[in-house]
Amino acid sequence: MSELTLTRTLAASPERVWRSWTTDELAAWLWPPSWAAHCEIDLRVGGRFRIASETQDTGVGGEYVAIEPVTRLQHTWLWDGDDHETLVTITLELVEAGTLLTITHENFADDATRDDHLQGWGDCVDRLPAHLAA
Repeated sequence: MSELTLTRTLAASPERVWRSWTTDELAAWLWPPSWAAHCEIDLRVGGRFRIASETQDTGVGGEYVAIEPVTRLQHTWLWDGDDHETLVTITLELVEAGTLLTITHENFADDATRDDHLQGWGDCVDRLPAHLAA
């Protein structure tokens, strides 16, 4: 099984970054605005999340596995129409410049799928600083 790790330093507090991942703010930045995404979040261990775009006919969801407020969020990840579930861990660490965000996504079936997700996560996280600054 394959995995990826992506890190970014964000000029915002861990509390602010946490809110962007754990509330309906997620739909505002994760995908491009033209996708008109919407999300549902039940933030509790065993709770589920889902983000979807009708304009792109796509969605992804999962179940929260671990929640350590403001520092660590872990959930499964399953695309609509797919049958291979993966695992995402998001950690936030206070640093002098703001927050060090680390995304670890694991259990990919193959390297090609991992590489597609690395590109996708990069695109998503590149939108986050503008959202946090707004």
